Amino acid sequence: MRSMYPHPDDGMDSTDGEVRETRLMRSRSEDALKQLKVNYASIPSERLLAPASSLHRQDENSQTAKQTPKTMPYSPSRRRDRNRNGIALWYCPQTNDEGDSVANSDEGEDEFEFVVHAKDRLLGKTNHFDLPNSPERGFRATTFSVFSMSRPYMRAMHASWICFFASYSVQFAMAPLLPQLELSLKLSKQDIWLSNVWMVVGGIPMRFILGPLCDTHGPRFVMCIMLLACAIPCALSGLLIFNLPSLLFVRFIIGSMDAFVPSQCWITTMFVRECTGTIMAIVAGLGASGSAFSQLLVGFLFDGWSKWTNGDDDLAWKLTLIFPAAFALFVATWAYFNSDDCPLGNFLDVKRAGLMLERSAVDSFRSGVVNLNSWLLCVQYAFSSGVDTTLCNGIAMYYHVTYHEKISRIGAIAALYGCSALWARGLGGYISDKIGNRFSLAGRLWVHFLFMITQGGANIWFARSEELNASLFAMTIFSILIQISTGTCYGIVPFIDSANTGSVAGIVGGGGNVGAVVLGLVFMCNEYQRAFEIMSCCTIASALLTPFIAVKGYKGMLFGKDDHDDPSRKQQSPLLVPKMRHSPHFVKLKRRPHK
Repeated sequence: MRSMYPHPDDGMDSTDGEVRETRLMRSRSEDALKQLKVNYASIPSERLLAPASSLHRQDENSQTAKQTPKTMPYSPSRRRDRNRNGIALWYCPQTNDEGDSVANSDEGEDEFEFVVHAKDRLLGKTNHFDLPNSPERGFRATTFSVFSMSRPYMRAMHASWICFFASYSVQFAMAPLLPQLELSLKLSKQDIWLSNVWMVVGGIPMRFILGPLCDTHGPRFVMCIMLLACAIPCALSGLLIFNLPSLLFVRFIIGSMDAFVPSQCWITTMFVRECTGTIMAIVAGLGASGSAFSQLLVGFLFDGWSKWTNGDDDLAWKLTLIFPAAFALFVATWAYFNSDDCPLGNFLDVKRAGLMLERSAVDSFRSGVVNLNSWLLCVQYAFSSGVDTTLCNGIAMYYHVTYHEKISRIGAIAALYGCSALWARGLGGYISDKIGNRFSLAGRLWVHFLFMITQGGANIWFARSEELNASLFAMTIFSILIQISTGTCYGIVPFIDSANTGSVAGIVGGGGNVGAVVLGLVFMCNEYQRAFEIMSCCTIASALLTPFIAVKGYKGMLFGKDDHDDPSRKQQSPLLVPKMRHSPHFVKLKRRPHK
């Protein structure tokens, strides 16, 4: 039976909020050293921990030590060492489950030294952070610098949008080629829209799953896996697609490997939530512009390959799809080896060092599912991002059918639509943060509501524009409002449940795919003008759900009040929040101000 130990902080002077206790991991030292690649010879001598056995031997001749019962986790003589970043480490001899000291055994000593060295190595990184950060919130940055690429903060931000950009480039590379696929595979209009629906259907379950996976395995790792998984079928499209079922299958697989949720979760692990609205919107906007880049590039590549193959358009579209896939593979490799999951490094290393609360993906997902606010935002995101996805898939086909434009020209028009994502989503997040910092969550909700109503009105205007120039102008205004509405939604997500942001982001992100599926079916069964009018009505109806979003501790759009003392407002994410157990296996960290 395990002995009961007194609290490890008994008898120590400390200040509330300054002390963090972390559980020492008990794992085989040799395997752990191989996985973490800790090289003792590379650690400066002044930072080396005195062996646990020497601490034990210091008290062997002490009469007090001989009288110490087994239930005491500390020897009376405690030793303290300070590393260079102002963190004090308190050490104690290692003990087994029965409370017996194992400090004299090589295994116990190596385990003890390994864990403290791992902690020291990870926490030592905080000396070199180039942005102001909050140690109490997992060393998350409190500001950002867009034109910096330094690790860990800004490297992660840029890696997230570049990966998302590459993912969107692959997913929408086929959109401007659909008129050619219609001829090559002898498809109908309904078949084309059905393929658009299948492309986004695959992302629905994946977005719900990816959020909890990011919470447990780290967004960097999940992001790179998604990029690899969507690039391979895209590159092989020429071999895999030969009829309608094969087209549906390939587009389903490519659409399933979505990088949106990992890109958003990555930001929440690096920055405090007060500034994540702007950053998440910038990342999403830059990433979503990958659809514009891809459609513009694919249109010109198709013309080039068509001339090079002497007019063999069937071969030209197959060769064209290789380039977006190659770009995605390159980006995935770069991001995996040149970025971090969180400020202290990668999730695997941080967990092994005992600096992160271990949680299951199921628990994280359950917490997000039972939150009604997640589902209200999910519906609203369905008719902001869902509208965007539908138009990214169908705007080229719309102008081809309505105005009889050729592939290279409709690719340029589709790129014009997607270019607004470069700056308009970031603008939406920026407005949300600015208003939110002054009027709290209620201000964010009002901004989100007003832009969604305006988006619905612009949708009707675009649907009723008949001349090409008027239609292009209305499309530009409409696209800007869509991106701003999407950005204001990002500004609300981190406040729903900060401890399970990945799960909430997955549910909300899944709403975008659900909306794209619903709207895709609407366009498949109706004429374009009627389909656009139905889309606008759905957008306005979803905006009316905003007053029902109620987050504990915050004033809503119409009801409630701000309670700054509510514990839910101070809830932290799991990074650097250890499991609090009365165990002898721990290191005590105390933050001291820099001199």
